[in-house]
Amino acid sequence: MVWPGRFLPLLACFPLVAHADPVTEPIPPGAMYSIELYDGGVLGNAAVVGMGGATTAIAIGTAGTLFNASAPAVKPTTDTDYWNWDYHLDYLNGSLSTDYDNNGLTSENGGTSVFTGGFGVRVGEWAGAFTVTRQAVPVEGMVMTPLGMRSLGAANTRYQLAFGRWIRRLDMAFGGAVDVLRFSLGPDCAATGCTDLFAVTGAGLEAGWTWAPRQQSFRFGASLVSRVYGADVESSCDPMDCEGYVLPQSIVAPWRLSLGGAYRLADTYWNQLVGGYFRDERSLTVAADVSIVGSSENSFGLEAFGQHLLQRSGRHPGVSVRGGFEYEVLPGRLRLRAGSYWEPQRFEGVSGRIHGTAGIEVRVFQFGLLGRERRGRITVTADIASQYRNLGLSIGFWH
Repeated sequence: MVWPGRFLPLLACFPLVAHADPVTEPIPPGAMYSIELYDGGVLGNAAVVGMGGATTAIAIGTAGTLFNASAPAVKPTTDTDYWNWDYHLDYLNGSLSTDYDNNGLTSENGGTSVFTGGFGVRVGEWAGAFTVTRQAVPVEGMVMTPLGMRSLGAANTRYQLAFGRWIRRLDMAFGGAVDVLRFSLGPDCAATGCTDLFAVTGAGLEAGWTWAPRQQSFRFGASLVSRVYGADVESSCDPMDCEGYVLPQSIVAPWRLSLGGAYRLADTYWNQLVGGYFRDERSLTVAADVSIVGSSENSFGLEAFGQHLLQRSGRHPGVSVRGGFEYEVLPGRLRLRAGSYWEPQRFEGVSGRIHGTAGIEVRVFQFGLLGRERRGRITVTADIASQYRNLGLSIGFWH
């Protein structure tokens, strides 16, 4: 119990930015451009954040579906039932950040707050999951409303419907998902007539794969997320002069390819169904990912838009390397996590940065539900980099 208290303060001193000299220019009248929706930091499940985002090979259940579409079909090693269900609720708060997007433009408005939840069902070797992730993004900028001048805020909601199947003879899971992305930007208020400047919807696809060979202690995974593009911009004002803003013609989220591997050290093999309700044993799981993010044509950052500026984003592909570990130090009661990852450069003149992460998961209660014993757990996590602070809270089942 001493180690986490000593480790977390060190994270604040660890990450550094090599260079930050942002390149911006005023938005010219009649400009035709896209806003890029890109997250360099790790978002989603608190356990994944604690391990530095290295999750492609170990993703299971609804929380894992956010990172690998095959996750719904990957059973926990204690799941021997013909059917089962799963859920997750996670919250991340980046309000202590001053440069959340690593664009070199500091802001006192803080960073993104993220809520994600999901529900999934498995029947035999088939499984499905539905997840919702909502990001609230403060934007540096002001507009007039019925309540006077209000700051801008963006909302980014992602709906994901995934299906997967476990193929026993191959010891592999395959999955696919449909993503629908809804983005809106407007004044931060709820007054009558306080409408969004614009909103746009886009859609994309995902594919995922997990290999967990039986009677072995290693796993591999892969995930491919297509580009999401939305061009049907909805606005009730003149897009060339909407409260003084020249609106974008589209939004785009770049494609992403992730490859990962993991190994578990324990007294028993990782990849086996052990029966019973829980697998209480001291174990150390180590995971690593490599993620490639595609470029985006004629795309610019959201934060600069709020200041009536264009800041080129996604001109070149980026590569992120992620690694972390999970140590179940008190079997069935306490897990510790730590990790690190590289956030690649996305904006011209601003280099990438390294993150340090940590997390603690504690079992809080045990109960019977639908003929099965279940354990509740609470997880807290932290992701810290230069001008970036992301704190998380998660409530869910102990697997």
